[in-house]
Amino acid sequence: MSRTKLIMSILLLAVGFAAGIGSARLSGDNASAGTSGESHQLHDHGTSEASGQLDWCAEHRVPESECTLCNPELVEFFKSSGDWCAEHGLPESHCRECNPRLVFAQEPADEPVTAEPVQVSVFFPPNELGCTNDQAVIRFASEATADRIGLKIEPVRRAVHSGTIEAPAEVVFDETRTTVVTTSYSAVVLRWLVEPGQTVSAGQALAELESPEIAQIKAEYLEALSDMNVEDRRVKRTKELRERNLVSAAEFEDAEAELNASMSRTDGATGKLRAAGLSEDDIESVEKGRQVDARWLLRSGQRAAFLERWAKPGEMLQAGTPLALTGDPHALWIEASVQERDMHKFQLGQELEFSADGESLSKATGNVIWVSQLIDPETRTGVVRAKVRSGADNLRAHSYGRIGAVSTSSHAALSVARDAVQWEGCCHVVFVQEAPDRYRPHKVSVERGDSQHYIVAGDLSAGDLVVTTGSFFLKSELLKESLGTGCAGE
Repeated sequence: MSRTKLIMSILLLAVGFAAGIGSARLSGDNASAGTSGESHQLHDHGTSEASGQLDWCAEHRVPESECTLCNPELVEFFKSSGDWCAEHGLPESHCRECNPRLVFAQEPADEPVTAEPVQVSVFFPPNELGCTNDQAVIRFASEATADRIGLKIEPVRRAVHSGTIEAPAEVVFDETRTTVVTTSYSAVVLRWLVEPGQTVSAGQALAELESPEIAQIKAEYLEALSDMNVEDRRVKRTKELRERNLVSAAEFEDAEAELNASMSRTDGATGKLRAAGLSEDDIESVEKGRQVDARWLLRSGQRAAFLERWAKPGEMLQAGTPLALTGDPHALWIEASVQERDMHKFQLGQELEFSADGESLSKATGNVIWVSQLIDPETRTGVVRAKVRSGADNLRAHSYGRIGAVSTSSHAALSVARDAVQWEGCCHVVFVQEAPDRYRPHKVSVERGDSQHYIVAGDLSAGDLVVTTGSFFLKSELLKESLGTGCAGE
């Protein structure tokens, strides 16, 4: 038997034998000056006859018969026996901060206290199961301290909440209303001639490019054009001779065949120049000037907004590399990455709302136009795409934010002011006022509510008084090492 267990056994025997002493202790507690007696009244030890867990203080998570916080007269015994943690003001055998894995034989299994099912938002990190501040209390030296700090409290309110399905999302251009600008040949962008946001007309030069392949194609075009002109004149002469019966029909047909072949070669070279991005005027300039150089102007094929440019000047790009994007800047999609478990909740035509990060005014509504049938094997998410119906003027492509789709079901819930919720490093907490000089952190799960409130679930009840203004100060006090003494000072 360990020394600590032996001491506990002796203590319990002594208390049971000296019944008078035990009675005096209890009566002394109830009759003593406000501190001890009042504190004892506030503790709910949560014992249960049905479960057989009688010797358990649920408030402080130790056996009730050994709880020094409920029974301060036991402190001297633990100190004299050498079982005392001065840093945290508890017996060493009870200190969970020094012994995080401490478990008592009669300790009940933890059960989450949630009156109503609340889906936790993906934008709030989940709470840790165990927390060193689970049993913390912030106690001021006097009631006046809270007044000097400026703490304000509000009651927890009941609310009827329609759950929302949330997911991170991005605003992108409508792919059916945009055109990718590219070239069919490897090239270097020498300089851009327009800036994103400009409106460009059909045929307007977007950039100056350079490619050795273009010089070769221009040469092929000029050669094919020259051959075509020669063959055209030959056909005309042969036709005249044929009419005078000076040449055979076969010779005339051969001349026509050569002309058709040269015309095909010319059309092929012209098509290559068009594929590179040259306009009809550019091709005509090549013909007239007979310039075989490697440079040419990349032109827009339609009147549109110049939305994006991706190619960097001076970088050699492979054939087919997208260089820029033109289209309608107000035609937008919202693409959301939805968790696998929520994919079935989205249907075509369903309405959703998008809110941009950090910009409360950048909101828009849209309707679902596509739900992916595939799940990403790494992220376990699927894509839901919606077409923006209203609010596009407030959005910018490539803005990040979240989508929210209203669930068809609703449930009773609790609502607290947004300022009341604090993240203390491993959990979301609100600080409940137990007395004007005493505040206790309560762990909560959080879901977005309206612009001023959060929907929460946890060990709270409607009417509980929670700190709003000043909750950040209490969080700071909670994180201080001196909180082990249970006092935040003055």
